[in-house]
Amino acid sequence: MRYRTVASYAPAAAALLVLAMPTGTAQAATGTFFYHEQPGDLERSLTNPADNTCFNLGNGGGRISNQTNRVANVYFQSNCSGGIFGFFNPGDNGTLPEYHSVRFTEFPP
Repeated sequence: MRYRTVASYAPAAAALLVLAMPTGTAQAATGTFFYHEQPGDLERSLTNPADNTCFNLGNGGGRISNQTNRVANVYFQSNCSGGIFGFFNPGDNGTLPEYHSVRFTEFPP
């Protein structure tokens, strides 16, 4: 009777392990984030936005409706700088006088 050594199975075991590991793909919110751009109070939206990515909103101001499954962290300045002006949990609606960028996260700040 022949016995194979463990070393002969190592490459196959490593290949199976790589296939079984989850991929590092980015997560995304599911749903739509609605906001308004000024002047003109034009409704805009972001659908299924990626997590932890900053989205510039132009001259945002007015109503916001977060119909995603993530928290929307709304910033006073562009490029998600200048501190969070407000955050909207999934399903929240509200109004902010001015905002310029948003980032979606799984949890509030």
